Amino acid sequence: MGFMDTLKKWFGTAKETASEVGEKAAPYVDKAKEAAGDMAEKAAPYVEKAKDAASEAFETVKDRVQTGGEAASDRMSDAADTASDHMSHGADNASDHMSHGADAASDADEEETDGT
Repeated sequence: MGFMDTLKKWFGTAKETASEVGEKAAPYVDKAKEAAGDMAEKAAPYVEKAKDAASEAFETVKDRVQTGGEAASDRMSDAADTASDHMSHGADNASDHMSHGADAASDADEEETDGT
């Protein structure tokens, strides 16, 4: 039983020591809580200012992105219109050339038919 008594003594001493340390630390814990509360109160206005600044920055960036997006959309629309105009003009030219070619071929066929 000597071994068990030794263990009980160690654990009993550890409990007493922990209790004493807890009692001695209690005032320091209370002071730390008070200091943290004071710091939080002092920091609150700065936190609010930071939130306001972040919100304003977000709104500014959002507006600029929206404006930039609208400008890009306008430019893309203009580019699409220009490309469409060029393609239409090119198609008209190709159609004219093909029509002239067909007319020339028809005329040449008629001359050949009349000539033989």
